Amino acid sequence: MTGARVLLLAAGRGRRAGAPKAWRPHDGKTLLEAHLDFFAGLLGAGALSVAVQREWLPRCAGLSREIGWVAADPDATPLASLQRLIANSGSARSFILHVDMPVFEPAVYEALWAAAGDAAAPVFEGRRGHPVLLAPSVLVEVSRLDSAAGRLDVFLRNRPVAEVPVATDAVLRNLNEP
Repeated sequence: MTGARVLLLAAGRGRRAGAPKAWRPHDGKTLLEAHLDFFAGLLGAGALSVAVQREWLPRCAGLSREIGWVAADPDATPLASLQRLIANSGSARSFILHVDMPVFEPAVYEALWAAAGDAAAPVFEGRRGHPVLLAPSVLVEVSRLDSAAGRLDVFLRNRPVAEVPVATDAVLRNLNEP
């Protein structure tokens, strides 16, 4: 997966979960740290850009200086955070996911990377999941969407997306509950 990037959305306040999900415990560390460790092992820390709240930047820099930490408004939409990541990251095929979507299975990323087309999504038992993989040309289109009204999932419903069957329900997980 040479040249791959990861754009991780982790700036939210976590209102539905009762607290920011980035700092929730997960297997002896925080959920954000679990993502950092996984992607550092999969692609190298330099391939990761993470949207976080501005006040978290010092704490995050202490976790890793190799990661592209991008300040995003925690009260803005997830699309607004993604657009900040796109604007502050290099142009490359990029995996996109939220911090509350822990998909720590290399085979999922390898299968998506091998898919043809400008957009790919994993599918488990007929349902699309995450992460999605987008080509630079699609990221440019996403960066032009109305951040207040647009949504990535709605945008992808209206374009060709390679659906990649996977053998794990991890692609459907979302840790929104408290």
